[in-house]
Formats: sequence, structure tokens, C-alpha cells
Amino acid sequence: MRTPIVVGIDGSAHAWRALDWAADRAVRHRLPLLLVHGSRALLDDGSIPPDALRRLTGEREDLLAEARQYALKLHPGLDVETRLVPADPGRALVGESEHADLVTVGSRGQGGFEGLLFGSVGLYTAAHARCPVLVVSRSAPYPTDAPRQIVIGIEGLDDERSFIEWAFGEAASRGAKILALHAVGGEFSPRRRVIEQLELSESLAGYGERYPDVTVERLVSDRTPAQALVEASGNAALVVVGARRRRAPLAGMALGRVNHTVLHHAHCPVVVVPDR
Repeated sequence: MRTPIVVGIDGSAHAWRALDWAADRAVRHRLPLLLVHGSRALLDDGSIPPDALRRLTGEREDLLAEARQYALKLHPGLDVETRLVPADPGRALVGESEHADLVTVGSRGQGGFEGLLFGSVGLYTAAHARCPVLVVSRSAPYPTDAPRQIVIGIEGLDDERSFIEWAFGEAASRGAKILALHAVGGEFSPRRRVIEQLELSESLAGYGERYPDVTVERLVSDRTPAQALVEASGNAALVVVGARRRRAPLAGMALGRVNHTVLHHAHCPVVVVPDR
């Protein structure tokens, strides 16, 4: 059974651009799309009259149908399903992530996402989803117009393999190169530069053999990690970052200060990949 790419649909321009990116990946990886609209307003709990609930449900079904037709117009033959979920939008997307290849969200929402900024629904989804999360802003280019470069930030830690692997796989499918950044956050001597370059190469060992068609550029930067990633995002299709799972049950992922900065300020879509 093929796992779907889930897209949060709310009618905003950000959601439509997120759908562009999700559909592009679905075609390249031959995966189905699942368009999800979540809202607590759809709960049949007596809080609104039955007639009003039926009208609201019909409006949201029409929204999903419109999004489905849009995706099929872009990519005829694509397998596209829709789902209304009577729940908080972030929780709806996280629930679908249990059996998804990717969850895609716009950086801001309206309608079913209750007009919340990225810091609420988007951050909740990125921090709790069980699969990678792609966050797309309204200003992002169409996927086919994006630069053929994917940026990753390398610290040299053991738990980075999940997002590095995801980035290489995506680069291979896009015909893109990898820019691997290692930022030290200050001036450093020529000797230290050599040491950091060696550590960066060690972190990437083995990927060249598995992905021989992916060109890799290695860069040791004197910027902070957040600065280096945001600056590099100006010439990238994607920035791919990792998130570490917290130890407490159901606590979600630890996104960290760097990821928060990148999610809010990157000039291209950002993918958050949870560790395994």
C-alpha cells in the first residue's frame, strides 16, 4: 500500500502553493495525495444548529473538491482523495501523519485553520508529526521554477542520518545538488577549517556511493547555523532540517532555536524530518 502525501487545505493562498509542492512530489514519487481539512467547527456536538452544521460541512466539502480539481488539472491521472476531519487542524494533520509519506502545510492559514499564523498550526504539526513535514509559504516559487539545490545543515551528530537521507533522496528525484553547511558561528583558523571540513566529509560518508548522481558542495561557514541556513535558502528549492524526539511520551519533537528561525525566515520551503 502506497503511503499518501497529506496536504492541509484551508482555502488560503499559502495552502494552494503547498498543494503545488505536494502534487509535484506525488508525481515524482508516484504517490497518492490526501487533501485534509480539519476544523473543530465541524464537530457534531450540539454547539451549532444541525442546519448550520450541514451548510458548513457542505462548504468545506466544496473547498476540498475545488482543491482536488485543481490538483487534477495540474497533473491529470494523479490519485487524489479528500477527507474532512472534525478536529483541530493541527491534530488532524498529525493524526494523518501516522500513515503518510509527507505532510504539507502552508505557512499561514485561514478558514479551517482559523486564521492562525504558522507558529500555531504549522509548528504543532512540525513538532508532532510522525513523518516529514513540508512547510510552504505563499511567496515560494512553483516547484518546477525552484533552484536545483537542496540545503542541509550538518552538526556532526549521530542522529542526523534521517534528514540527510531524506535530502539526498529528494535531490536525486529532482536532479538537484546538495549544499551541506557546517556553521561554526565565529572566526576560525585555517587549521580549524581543515578539521571542520574533515568532520563534514565524515558526516556525509557513504551517501555519494548510494546517490552517485547527486553533486555535493561542502561549505564550512563562520555564520551561526540559523544565519547560514537562512542565507543559503535564498538560492535553494528546499532547506531540510532534522528534529529530535523528546524523551517524554507524546511530547513531540524538539525543534530547537535554529529550526524555529529557519521555519520563520527561510526564503524557500522547509522540510522538518523527525529522527527515527
